[in-house]
Amino acid sequence: MIFDFSDKINKSGIKILFSNDEANDHFTKKTSFSMEQTHSTNLKIIKKETIIYKNTDGIFTNNKNYSLKVRTADCLPIFFIHKNDKIFGVVHAGWKGLKNDIISDSAKLLKNYVEDLSEMIVFIGPSISQKNYEVKNEFIDYFGNEFIENVDNKLFCNLKDIAKSQLNKIGITKVIDSNQCTYENENYHSFRRNNTSERMIGAIYYE
Repeated sequence: MIFDFSDKINKSGIKILFSNDEANDHFTKKTSFSMEQTHSTNLKIIKKETIIYKNTDGIFTNNKNYSLKVRTADCLPIFFIHKNDKIFGVVHAGWKGLKNDIISDSAKLLKNYVEDLSEMIVFIGPSISQKNYEVKNEFIDYFGNEFIENVDNKLFCNLKDIAKSQLNKIGITKVIDSNQCTYENENYHSFRRNNTSERMIGAIYYE
């Protein structure tokens, strides 16, 4: 099943699609690049000779002939698009990446291509919602009380709001949320729901 979020971006030419079938991830005939994700903060600029980037959780390019892919099953797929097409990319961010500053590291990379980060548009794809993401006490130490809700002595963390806050701090204020929860929507894969080994495949490219 294919899920098309392109209309949410309101950016001419950009396509953002997801598939819940890892065998059906050929969204475009353009050259596709992907990552062997490890919950790191390693980010790469695409080079044509490398198709799969090992130990990497974010890939970026300024080449409109490329398609970039991300695999998720609760973590945040965070897509970056420059309003004047100077660069685009995607980051895989779970709690470890957010704790270890993958957003601010993305800002450092982007500043090599964009002077004003307020010109960037960000889209957060399907990912787990706060009410379904129970965490342990140390998450308060990681992120503070602002993003943690206590319900019946259980703690629930809002990863999306953490990401939005971190994006705002680096100057990116145009952040669009898919408002889709992977745990609740059974068309999506969710590790928290059933320990699945399957992943959603997200892609960003220009038409």
